[in-house]
Amino acid sequence: MSTLASPKLGLNVPAKHYSRLIKFIEEIARHEPQGAATSVDIFSNDDNQWYCQVCRGGQKTKPMGPSSKQQAERVQDARRIRIAAKGTAWLVFEETGQDENGPSSC
Repeated sequence: MSTLASPKLGLNVPAKHYSRLIKFIEEIARHEPQGAATSVDIFSNDDNQWYCQVCRGGQKTKPMGPSSKQQAERVQDARRIRIAAKGTAWLVFEETGQDENGPSSC
């Protein structure tokens, strides 16, 4: 589980995560890495500042934000729809240091 440092409290608080899996269009699915589930995740550590992040196997993008929960949900939906239609080639993923079978932070 991810944690974010809370500047107000001076301690690490578990982040709240809300993910939505991507259902690819058949044509796009042929070009995506096999066996790696892709999800768009929003998370917050204080219910005040929310971030949106795309996760695929052991990779994830840099979080977008901070924003309100409603704005993060809109970004989540927009990214999910674009990924379903165009794939993930336009995203820059970073390695998380976890393999596809291990626990994921997303």
